[in-house]
Amino acid sequence: MIIELLNGNKLDISKFSLHRLYHHIPSLSIEHTTEQVDDRDGMLFLNSRFSERVITVEFLYKSYDINDYYLLRDEINALFTRKESFYIIFKNEPYKRYLVKLNRSFEVTPNQYMNSFEVEFTCVNIFGESVMSTSEIKKEWDRNQFAWNGQITWDEDLQYRFESNDFIVKNLGNVDIDPRQNQLDIVLRGTFNSSVIIMNETTGDMYTFNRSMNENDVLILSGVSTQFNGTSAFKHTNKKLITLRTGDNKFSIRNGTVSSIAFGFRFLYL
Repeated sequence: MIIELLNGNKLDISKFSLHRLYHHIPSLSIEHTTEQVDDRDGMLFLNSRFSERVITVEFLYKSYDINDYYLLRDEINALFTRKESFYIIFKNEPYKRYLVKLNRSFEVTPNQYMNSFEVEFTCVNIFGESVMSTSEIKKEWDRNQFAWNGQITWDEDLQYRFESNDFIVKNLGNVDIDPRQNQLDIVLRGTFNSSVIIMNETTGDMYTFNRSMNENDVLILSGVSTQFNGTSAFKHTNKKLITLRTGDNKFSIRNGTVSSIAFGFRFLYL
């Protein structure tokens, strides 16, 4: 198992005399908002939302003697007990990571040679996410640059930067991308006489930027914000957002000519 800190540093637990015995990733918890209606059997479901996920990992530590155990115990406590969030990556699924915090205290039971113990991690983001964003994906079979998941093949031509007005963006996770909750950056350059329309024909989302653009201008949609040449320009939009369904998303850019458009996001996993 790998621990990745928010500053990008990666810590392999094997360097701390630890071995992962197993890990348990449960399904997401679901909370339902319901209401009883007169003369109707059962409940009326008004809304459902994902609520939480706790990942449990059992570790085995190995020490040379009881004195080594005490030193190792302190290292292990410091490894997992952090106020800031961190990522955990399991080596049998190296393409995804989970942003977590320690869920509750744990105890490394004393033994002069070896013993097992459990650690619970609560997910800060309830979905797993791809280790690499779409702007970082490289077609290199390098374990340290692992970007593939079960739906990506070696022969597949993945593109997230386009130089045309019509194209397809592939979301190869199994969760829809919503910029109100997830990373989604769209960077557009092109020539547009009066306005820009970005249309995801798969979802029906239509974003409009009500200003002209020339070849030196840059329009950036990042989360719920819009920037035009580095300045906030949300007031010039139709206050709508672009989302991505799982699978293929068919896009059309209207009212001008695209020089380039790039999509930056991470695949999400239930």
